[in-house]
Amino acid sequence: MSRDTLAEIADQSAANIAAAQSKKAELSGANKAIHKFGGEDATFEFIANGGTTSALCKSLGVAVTTFDRWIDRGGETRRLAYAQARARSGQSLAEQTIEIADAATIQEVQLAKLRCDRRAWLAGKLNDDYSDKPAPLVNIDLGSLALDALRHRVVTPVNGVVNDTIDEG
Repeated sequence: MSRDTLAEIADQSAANIAAAQSKKAELSGANKAIHKFGGEDATFEFIANGGTTSALCKSLGVAVTTFDRWIDRGGETRRLAYAQARARSGQSLAEQTIEIADAATIQEVQLAKLRCDRRAWLAGKLNDDYSDKPAPLVNIDLGSLALDALRHRVVTPVNGVVNDTIDEG
């Protein structure tokens, strides 16, 4: 068990206060940068149009972790708006694959295929409508089947011996 001196406790408290002020300053800077960018709606519109969070943060001049804290600081409303923007981003990326494929020349086919494949993959990650994960064809609930079997079970004593039968009705 270590016993901290008053000086060590004071130093730790000062460091904690400095860290909190630094985070507050970062969030304030993010708020100003987002306001300058056009506000919250413009920020989410950038994401919805297929822009990445890292590209947005680079243009805002803020760290991705600061942006994440800004999202969390906005509460459930801002988190929901961000999630919706990311889902719409999946749609935008899927639509971009068509534009890229249509504009490709014979010399650019490999590059266009790569660009389409990466956008299609990311679209599937952001929006389940564009995911290539196969949906389950059959869903069997073994728990319900076992319970149904137990419900049809009948126990009847015959001459002091218990008969365990299945009721077919």
